[in-house]
Parts: sequence; C-alpha cells; structure tokens
Amino acid sequence: REIISNDDNLTYGNIISVVTGDDESTPSLTDDGIDELRQMLTEARRSAEKWQEFLDCFVLDEEIAARVKTYSPR
Repeated sequence: REIISNDDNLTYGNIISVVTGDDESTPSLTDDGIDELRQMLTEARRSAEKWQEFLDCFVLDEEIAARVKTYSPR
C-alpha cells in the first residue's frame, strides 16, 4: 500500500484505479506493475543495507518499519 500510494514510485500506467462501488475506487497494480514491484523487492533484498534503505524510503509507518527491520532480507 505504501508503494502504490504515490504513483511516482512505479512506471506511469502500472498503478490503476479500480472502481469498487458508487464513487469508490481502490488503487491496484497492472501485471507490469506487479513485475516492477517484484524487481524492486529483489533488488532491495540483495543486502541488509539495501533492505534498510528500501524500508526507509517506502514504509512511512514508523511502528511497521521498526518491526519489519528486525527481519533480515529474504
């Protein structure tokens, strides 16, 4: 959710709005967006430093970031 909340994080067109009801929509990823996100995660998991940097850039909730940072990149 943190990554797709800002459409500058992925290539234009990879984040779309899906209508879920009257005047309601939710952001979603295209197939290319999912592939791009997978590539971002693969790159971030190459080292502990890159993983920490990735989390600092994309996880805005400090409590979640602190909890996730206790795990090593997989």
